[in-house]
Amino acid sequence: MSNNVNDIVEGMGRVRPYFRKLFSIATDLSDAEILILSLLKSRDGKKISMSALYHELHPIKPSKLTQITNKMEDKGFIKKIRSKKDRRKVEIHLTDKGRKALEKYEKSVSDLLKPLVEDLDEREAQILDRSFDIWIKILSKL
Repeated sequence: MSNNVNDIVEGMGRVRPYFRKLFSIATDLSDAEILILSLLKSRDGKKISMSALYHELHPIKPSKLTQITNKMEDKGFIKKIRSKKDRRKVEIHLTDKGRKALEKYEKSVSDLLKPLVEDLDEREAQILDRSFDIWIKILSKL
């Protein structure tokens, strides 16, 4: 299994620059902003506390997360709301502007990928799709 793990790590290293290039072409959002917007969208309008967000995005440090979310609030992508019961608790929710920014990013990625994957045959497309399920299965254990 050791060789398989080394091959996987090497493969991840080979593909990472291409994903970063794809994302940098598709948007001016940072990786962290995309993660936060995606997480908030997946919650169907429910707010998330800063501490829960930190646990979801660990190992981003709380101070860095505060900087990122402050910047996102300045852009109008999220709204921070202090709890009336506990002023130390801050909850975050996705704004319409944030939802639209994420949708624009997702459409841009889709538009960029579409011509690149057209030449995949059905089997290759299924393997690619299945590989994401496998990655989720593996990485969700972190």
